[in-house]
Parts: sequence; structure tokens; C-alpha cells
Amino acid sequence: MTLLERIGQHRDDLTDSEQAIARHIAMNYASVAYDSAASIAQKCEVSGATATRFFTKLGYDSFAEVQREVRDEISERLTSPLTRLDSSLGSGATAADVLARTLERDLDNLRLAAGGIQSNQLLGMAELLVQCRGTVFIYGEKKAYAIGFYLYAQLNLCLERVELLTAEQSLLPDRLLRVGPGDILLVVDMRRYVRVTQQAAQTFQERGAKVLVLGDSEASPLAAKADFGIYFPVDGAFLFDSYTALMFAANAISNIAAFQRKAETVARVKEGERLWDRFEIFNPKGAG
Repeated sequence: MTLLERIGQHRDDLTDSEQAIARHIAMNYASVAYDSAASIAQKCEVSGATATRFFTKLGYDSFAEVQREVRDEISERLTSPLTRLDSSLGSGATAADVLARTLERDLDNLRLAAGGIQSNQLLGMAELLVQCRGTVFIYGEKKAYAIGFYLYAQLNLCLERVELLTAEQSLLPDRLLRVGPGDILLVVDMRRYVRVTQQAAQTFQERGAKVLVLGDSEASPLAAKADFGIYFPVDGAFLFDSYTALMFAANAISNIAAFQRKAETVARVKEGERLWDRFEIFNPKGAG
């Protein structure tokens, strides 16, 4: 069980001072691996004794144990998927076992995504996008690009100004020249966490724009840069991670935005239909 999972289990038992520590950890998760307990207490404006009681309440014998656990978690998320290859299934596994395990893991991730406070978080993220008065920039590198592209294709039909930041790294800074307050970066990032994605998020933050993160863990380097984040499990059945829960989130956010801006979305889709017909994008109706 991770530090964040332990906090979630004890959420209702925490005092106000302990809640402050919990919020600090959620926003600065990776720094826990290197900060001292006294430093965390000072940043949260609580006593050192309060910080000690907080980690004891979570079931830790010492703060050193907390740091080892967080470091191991971060290290595991940065490793190559090859390190998970031999440990995921037994030596006698068959292709049918891989299929069954893949379905089981995807369903587990979806169940976890549907639980807790994630519903409110999805509604909150969609609301921020709908209320944006500037441009919504969507960005994801490597496999995250697939989810980012899906979000762009859907939200472009719902929102006024949506741009997809593409993966040509040398041109990325040019696309950020006009970013400013009122804009939003919706960034998708999963382990092993692409460096240029972090640089892009930092640029948006420095220019006064909001950064929304759709990711896999509060241990992500982007979590500390996020004004709003949603994190879903991506544990896979074999070599590859599962992005089923993240795609559910992308679909849910798009549907909520379309519902909130129903009239505008209908008008945009009608205009899209005219353009798609002009460019002969789809097969004619009735074509075999």
C-alpha cells in the first residue's frame, strides 16, 4: 500500500493539522522522498510532533520508512516495462492467460476509476474547460498522444478554441509564444514521464495559465505543477500498461463538455458535417 493510499484510508480520522500535511503531500508527493519530517512540518505550519503522529497514525514505524517507500514507488514508475515482463505472469502462462489477465486488469482499473471522489473530479475538470475564456491546449507525448488526440477531436466540437500541441519537439516552443493568463493546458502524461511535457507545463505555469493533468499518479513530476489533476491506475497485465481508465476519463470529460454546451456543440457538429461532406471525408450514405 502506498503513502497516498494510506492517507485515503485514514482521511476521516485526520485532525485539521494532519489534513494540512495530507494536502501538502498530495501536492508535493515526489518531494517527500527528500524532505525531512521537520521540513514538511514547517511548510505545513504544524509542530514536528504533529508530523510524527501523522505518519505513525498511517502505520509507519519511522519517517525513514516513508521515504524508502516513496523512493521505491517513484523508481518503479520510471523503469522500463521490460522489468515487469517476467514478474507479471507465471512461467507456464499461455496466450489465453494473457488475454484473460488483460481483461481482468482493465476492468479492475475501470472499477477503481469509478470509485471514490473521481466523479466529482471529472465534473470539476470538465467545468474548468467549459469556463475557459482563452485557448485550451491539449498535449501528450508518446503513448499519451493517443489520448490527447482523442480529447482534441472531441473537445474541438464542444469548446470555442482548442489546439492540439503536436509532438515535433523543435517547434513546440514556437507554439507556446502566445500562451498567457486565461489559457489552459490539458496535459496527459503517464509513467515513465516525458521530460519535454514537464517543460511545457512549467512554461504554461510561468505565463499564468492553468495546468490540468490527466495522469496515473500523484507521484508524477507534473502533479506539483498542476492546478487540477486526475489520476487513474494504469497497471497492465503483461508488458504494456493499461490506459483503459484514462480513456474512460477522456470520454467522460468530452461528454460532460458536450452536455454543458449542447447548443454550441450541435451547431459545431452541423458545420462539421458540411465541411466533411465538402472534403468527402466519409463514405456517402448508403455506400457498400
